Amino acid sequence: MSLPKPQITSLSKTSLHSWNTILASYFKNKRFYDALRLFKRMLTEKNLVDSFNLVFAVKACFRLSLFQRAKLFHSLAIKLRLERDMYVAPALMNVYSELGSLDEARKVFEEIPQKNSVIWGVMMKGYLNFSKEFEVFELFSGMRDHGCDLDPFVVEVLIQACGNVCAGKGGETFHGLCIKKNFIESNIFLQTSLVDMYMQCGFLDFALKLFEDISHRDVVLWSAIISGFARNGGALESISMFRQMLANSVTPNSVTFASIVLACLSLGSLKQGRSVHGYMIRNGVELDVKNYTSFIDMYAKCGCVAAAYRVFRQMPEKNVFSWSAMINGFGMHGLSGEALKIFDEMRSLNQLPNSVTFVSVLSACSHSGRIEEGWSHFKSMSRDYGITPVEEHYACMVDLLGRAGKIDEALSFINNIPMEPGASSWGALLSACRIHKRVELAEEVAKKLLPLESDQSGVYVMLSNIYADVGMWEMVKKTRVKMFEKGLRKSVGFTSVEVKKKLYLFSSKDRFSYKNTQIESLWNSLEKRMRELGYAPDLRFVLHDVDDEVKQEVLYGHSEKLAIVFGLLNSGEGMPIRITKNIRVCVDCHTANFW
Repeated sequence: MSLPKPQITSLSKTSLHSWNTILASYFKNKRFYDALRLFKRMLTEKNLVDSFNLVFAVKACFRLSLFQRAKLFHSLAIKLRLERDMYVAPALMNVYSELGSLDEARKVFEEIPQKNSVIWGVMMKGYLNFSKEFEVFELFSGMRDHGCDLDPFVVEVLIQACGNVCAGKGGETFHGLCIKKNFIESNIFLQTSLVDMYMQCGFLDFALKLFEDISHRDVVLWSAIISGFARNGGALESISMFRQMLANSVTPNSVTFASIVLACLSLGSLKQGRSVHGYMIRNGVELDVKNYTSFIDMYAKCGCVAAAYRVFRQMPEKNVFSWSAMINGFGMHGLSGEALKIFDEMRSLNQLPNSVTFVSVLSACSHSGRIEEGWSHFKSMSRDYGITPVEEHYACMVDLLGRAGKIDEALSFINNIPMEPGASSWGALLSACRIHKRVELAEEVAKKLLPLESDQSGVYVMLSNIYADVGMWEMVKKTRVKMFEKGLRKSVGFTSVEVKKKLYLFSSKDRFSYKNTQIESLWNSLEKRMRELGYAPDLRFVLHDVDDEVKQEVLYGHSEKLAIVFGLLNSGEGMPIRITKNIRVCVDCHTANFW
């Protein structure tokens, strides 16, 4: 509906209903400034302001982020005794909470003597927007005490709150309530919230079953299932869902693209990531800052930092997360000089760094052994930018000192952290103990770390590896027995490689499958030539008490070697081979790759 600006001579000659209709039409057509201009003119006439048009004026303030104007309309509502109106009050609460003043929203809420489900729901939504989920549940308890019935909107908010705190059982209860009250049928918002909640709680099968039972699936629902799989390690399922979405002629949105790029990143699938990027360009999809930043992160983590840098330079505008992603991209590739140049450029353009930026900067210093610069930036973050260091920053400094062999200094640093050191800091020190063979200190660090990661196998595996490095095989055995007694298992290492638009996965357990195959034959040939050039297998990294011949066989069966040989056999001449591993590459494989 295209509305001209009304040629207003005397509003009083026109019925209030007519002007309310025009005001509502302006709002419906997103002509918010016109709606406010009309409302302002209506204020000059007597008896032309009522709860109906005041609600639209308040909503227009929300859409235009006019906080002070909204407060003026709140004062007007009080003057007209409409502040407790069942339509005006929720609009005021919503504009306050959405524009950042939860306290003002709560004041409006408390002034309403008889609260209906809409009032309760808007207040709950306000707390949800501020990530105050437990306050949401407290409001729900109060709502029940007042004998107020649930409606679909309130249940949707409660389900989202359950998802945010991974309260899967509570979410299931609300799901059952929705079925009992027949809320779900044809309510796409509630259906999407349920799918997202199950995904956030790790109930992937429940989420998928519910998704498949929904007949009408919009882009938000598709994005929820794609994002859920990507966040829960189901990258292949995420990509499969994305393809189904396109086959169903549903146009992706920015959330969909951010999720699918995350899936590509998880797989280390550069070709898939490029394919998504190409799709967006071919279809004229306008990339927002979040999409650009996702591609920077994806290209960098898939080994193509040059492409990440090109995307970074193409960005029409950058936010602090874009700069941080590019700094991190250079840092993880050992290009600390370039990372710090980007950091300097960021500051020269008056873009203030945040906590994430300094994690990227300190990590870049750590990977390249820049101790003095690391200290300088660590001190600068609080002195110059008022950023209080958190666990991640302290862990980066421990890693920096540990990698450089300053183990005692790293320990002293941890002991002087003005908070209880977390798993990241102790884990960084334990890794340093392995590098520098500090067995006794490693045992003390493990005692600190185990209570923090009691359900993880990583501490036992690292400690076992430290014992194996120095030949303490009895302690290796005892540590592994402890781990198994607690029901913990070591994560299986695997490597992925892309060949001809397909992704292939290899595990060290696969080495026996490739006996007497082209892969073994080519590896033997390559290994012979590598030895002639000076390569010698580094048997220290076989952490088993076996003879040297068996150790060599174990090294040859590492998943990254299998993936590279497979890539050489099946890729065209001159084609780059990019592999991705889910855990750290061992030193022998790292060395062998140079040959």
